[in-house]
Amino acid sequence: MLGLQTPRHLILLLLIVLLTGRSTAIVCYKCDSIALPECSQTLGEVGVLPYVECPTQLTCAMSIVDSITYRGCGAETPTTGATYSKSCSSNLCNAGVYPPGRLKCHHCAGQDCVAAPGAKPKPCRNHLEEDQCYTDVISSSEAYRGCVSEQNHTLSSAAKLCEINGCNEEQGAWTQVCAACDSADARGCKMDLFQVNTGRCNVTLFEECQQEVLLGEEEDKYCFSHRRLSRVVRGCSQTIPADLVPYKEELEKCRTSDYCNAGCITRQKCLTCNSLDQELCRTNVTAISNTTCGSAEASSCFTCEYSNWSVQRGCGAAPINPGILNCYECDEKDGCNNKDFTRCYQCSTDQAGAGCANWERPGEIFIEECVEPATSCLTVSYKNGTTSRGCQKADFNCTSENAANCRSCLGSFCNKGAFPEERLWCHQCEGVQDCEEISSGQTAIPCPVQANEPEDLKEACLEYFDTHSKQIVRGCRSNPELYYECLLRSNHHESCRICHGQACNNSPGKELRAGYELETKAMALLQARSSSTSLKNSKVGYGIWPILSVIYVLTF
Repeated sequence: MLGLQTPRHLILLLLIVLLTGRSTAIVCYKCDSIALPECSQTLGEVGVLPYVECPTQLTCAMSIVDSITYRGCGAETPTTGATYSKSCSSNLCNAGVYPPGRLKCHHCAGQDCVAAPGAKPKPCRNHLEEDQCYTDVISSSEAYRGCVSEQNHTLSSAAKLCEINGCNEEQGAWTQVCAACDSADARGCKMDLFQVNTGRCNVTLFEECQQEVLLGEEEDKYCFSHRRLSRVVRGCSQTIPADLVPYKEELEKCRTSDYCNAGCITRQKCLTCNSLDQELCRTNVTAISNTTCGSAEASSCFTCEYSNWSVQRGCGAAPINPGILNCYECDEKDGCNNKDFTRCYQCSTDQAGAGCANWERPGEIFIEECVEPATSCLTVSYKNGTTSRGCQKADFNCTSENAANCRSCLGSFCNKGAFPEERLWCHQCEGVQDCEEISSGQTAIPCPVQANEPEDLKEACLEYFDTHSKQIVRGCRSNPELYYECLLRSNHHESCRICHGQACNNSPGKELRAGYELETKAMALLQARSSSTSLKNSKVGYGIWPILSVIYVLTF
């Protein structure tokens, strides 16, 4: 006898079974989740599942085979390959959620599914150990909830997944309300001075903007506020002004409640002084204390430098006065306008010669005004032996792959002096007049760092007279090609001079070529003597021939 019964009929059946005392039969729920989803999704409600009398069985059974739930009489219930199986020996004992830890999710589809569900979650129809609940909101009038294992809906990229019973219960869509204003258009967007000291300050002079938010796209929908120098902007993420798009990552975002972006900005603190009546404003600004700006519109600080070298610092946007050379504006906390304008020495040994590196006879040195205040001045020595000085910037910094040594300093004109001090300096030249007679610091620059140079290499300078090109050559022994030529092209081994002191290869050219010239003169003298001896021998030969001729005539 198979069928669905009302609770009254079910109770009556149980009473009949108990009163008759039949021990050869048992009543069990009988179903499978393929034909009847409730077979797996029941929470144990009475009267939901069909039951059957098992005349030849004494047990009921439940099993999970290929994620399908089966209930029925003991021997008739499939158990081959079962993930889970259970038998029991009382009437209708194969009821309830099985297995007990089965994931429960909310199930719905359509417009009514957008709102947060009010019913209890139900077990997933198919059983998987690593199943998930999902909520997929397509629009404000269409949403889907259920178990991933059921595969009855193709999930969109915005679907939210979770793994806890009833976790897909969130509201599917809602309206977000934000404060909207721009301090460039009207006052009152920055702060409300009447609320500054109340503990919770919000601006009140703003319009509102609204945007619809769907579950799963919260990251893209938010209220924002943006503070940049003397401007503050608030609004909805869908209406960001075009000029703020490049700063999108810097926006302060919130999603917690309506008007969550209406909080007052922090009152600005700036240095307020003028070096005309307070010399410390220019010479030692750290001795001056910050002051809180009195105006609600003062969201930034400024520092300006005038043509008479006086410096003015204060609250708000920079003034527009005649005689101003440079100005900068900042909006960081606590006296951000304490930075000074920086000027650095600028040169390169490629243009200025060795003086840019050894600083003994600096020439072709320029003064560079750094774009950013308080920028570091740099002196960089590169692997090819060249040296450069200037303001730190994107294309000139200590992180360059070709930089061998780098020195950074703060303060105008701090990048002076010889550099690098720890690298051996040698005169490096060939053939030119300056290479013939060396003056102090004239051509001495740091030796280049060679590829695969050993760390324990003992550096040395070299100098020699090149017998091939007839020129004086000076350089670094760390240059293997130059060292080889020094040994090969000097007139003998001792003529390739090696020394280990700073700029020590400064011997006069006359001294370097002396050995070669002496050897050349000696060779010329030997050749002259050889020629003279040959001539005398030839004259003796000329005298012998006449004598022999006379003897020949007399004899014959």
